[in-house]
Amino acid sequence: MDKIWWSMQDLKERTGYSEDWLKENILLHPRYRQMLDLENGGFVYYPEKKGERWCFIASRMEEFLQKYFRDIFMRKETKTNKNTKTPIAQ
Repeated sequence: MDKIWWSMQDLKERTGYSEDWLKENILLHPRYRQMLDLENGGFVYYPEKKGERWCFIASRMEEFLQKYFRDIFMRKETKTNKNTKTPIAQ
């Protein structure tokens, strides 16, 4: 039986990415945080103090990851020239 709620460990296992990567690229990224945060009607509980744990509604997090897959990974290429795939000087 699948879990209804995921922990951070579950999210790491489902995606294959580290906690640091997930935080930097998804959970704490301004583009996604507002829609994810439980306090804004989302489905992610953001720990507020030491000892609290992340909690995700599994089905909604899975839907989010599928829906925003392209956006999450293509966003990284915005700093490269799409023809040459080399970094653009800034």
